Amino acid sequence: MIRDTSFELVPGVRERHLYYLNGAGNPMAVYLLRVRTRKGKLGIEAATPFNQDTFARQTVPRLMHFEQSHAHRVVAGVNADFFNMKNGTPLQMEFKAGRALRDTLASNRGFMAVLKNGRLLIGDSVAYRHKKRRISEALGGYQILVKRGKVIPQPQNAFSVTRHPRTAAALLNAHTIVFVIVDGRQPAYSNGMPLDELAQFLKWLGATEAINLDGGGSSTLVSGADPADWAVRNRPSDGAPRAVANGWIVVSYAH
Repeated sequence: MIRDTSFELVPGVRERHLYYLNGAGNPMAVYLLRVRTRKGKLGIEAATPFNQDTFARQTVPRLMHFEQSHAHRVVAGVNADFFNMKNGTPLQMEFKAGRALRDTLASNRGFMAVLKNGRLLIGDSVAYRHKKRRISEALGGYQILVKRGKVIPQPQNAFSVTRHPRTAAALLNAHTIVFVIVDGRQPAYSNGMPLDELAQFLKWLGATEAINLDGGGSSTLVSGADPADWAVRNRPSDGAPRAVANGWIVVSYAH
């Protein structure tokens, strides 16, 4: 470990930055955003371009901008689902404020959701069929990496074994989630992770359930207690945040 720094962004949200050498002696930069939701105080919501129901693409800071208001203070955001690069259509389901903007989930894909009772959920297509009527906010993802506290072995293909930048979400309990952003494709700074290594890392964090979200140039973490303080915390491999189809935002609700 070279550097391990953490700070409280707002009550219930803690950010942690890890910089270390992996087993091969190569540098790694990993960013963690731990969120403990509290009904009426702090929540997680799906963010869509322009805060609208149509499909398009925006960077994570712009997604946050269109969601921000005095009573709806956005303090962090990460990218979420994989998407069609040409038109911004997310590849899987998308629920916003209880509305299904896209109602599809392939059998080999996972999702993350906030249920109407406030509980957080990460699951597969079977869980989606059983829980769909109870969903308030939801976005799709790809591989389930941890299930019931056990690491799920991944197929050994180019996507899974290559050291890509990654974004993932790890559920610690029904009200606590950790978003993980692993930088990569920058050998002198950070080298990314294969999926099996990412799954082991999420298990080490205490994940009971975990999912791989869109990675590569899409991997982005933005945070700040006030819009004037919003900053891109990681180093996206494109050199700047990529326009994406949707994202997860952390919202502090004013009373």
